[in-house]
Amino acid sequence: MKRYVSKRKVRILYILFLMMVLLVFCAAVPSFYESPGGERAGADPASADEAVRSENAPATPSSASRATPSDASATPDEPAPDKHEIDVEAMYQNELSSGCEVYAAVTLLRYYGYDVDEFEFSEDYVTTHPNSYGDGGYCGPDLNSAFAGDPETGYGAYAPVLRSAINSYLDDEKSDDIAVIEKELTLGELCGRYIARDNPVMVWVTTDMELPYDYITWTVDYVDENATTEEGDEFSWPVNEHCMLLTGYDGDSFYFADSLEGGIVSYEREQCEKVFEELGFQAVVLSRDGNRTD
Repeated sequence: MKRYVSKRKVRILYILFLMMVLLVFCAAVPSFYESPGGERAGADPASADEAVRSENAPATPSSASRATPSDASATPDEPAPDKHEIDVEAMYQNELSSGCEVYAAVTLLRYYGYDVDEFEFSEDYVTTHPNSYGDGGYCGPDLNSAFAGDPETGYGAYAPVLRSAINSYLDDEKSDDIAVIEKELTLGELCGRYIARDNPVMVWVTTDMELPYDYITWTVDYVDENATTEEGDEFSWPVNEHCMLLTGYDGDSFYFADSLEGGIVSYEREQCEKVFEELGFQAVVLSRDGNRTD
């Protein structure tokens, strides 16, 4: 009897032991298949850590996010930010003292990655025509047809001349980009369509954003298909005419890369709009969607 009782106790203890082992095993199974950090068993911990870092890391802009000329035709009614400024490296006009148009064009091309300098661009691509005294008195070109004089000592040129020069350069570079003229938009509208999308714009304004003054007048002796006059007509040029690259805006000001200053300058919006209108709303942009008319 005593021996029988001992065997029974042994069986009970053995069963209790098995139950305890089973409970411990059931509790351990989830930890076996999933780590404390949430990684599945067999997964590479380094890969999991990398995934977590990627999800939590702040977004950084890629080089592809920078606007290209093909973005320049973005729909104008898309919402634009209240302020925006493009990172443009301004050039200093220390050689071609009358060539602000050349510096603005070269700054625009360099922004898009073209390797060109003001001397090459001026000598090889800008159409010029001298001012001189003749039978009709003081004569010169229509500024829509040629640069009056030369970028070193002359007067200047208007948007069609620079558009043609840029496109001649782009042709030689075998580029799909083209320069196009915008002549119906205010500065504010140019900002919404182009600046907000990181596309700088060449604009014709004046030095220090003063209203145009002291016009010099000559008899036109050179025209092309872009001219607004005919030979024998008079053409007037404002002494303080100036070309800059529009690069930014906010609620109070417009920002420009100004070759006379060798940096970025800002002027009050209302005054800029008045001057821009006085110069005929002239603007040149780089695009892949425009149609050449030169």
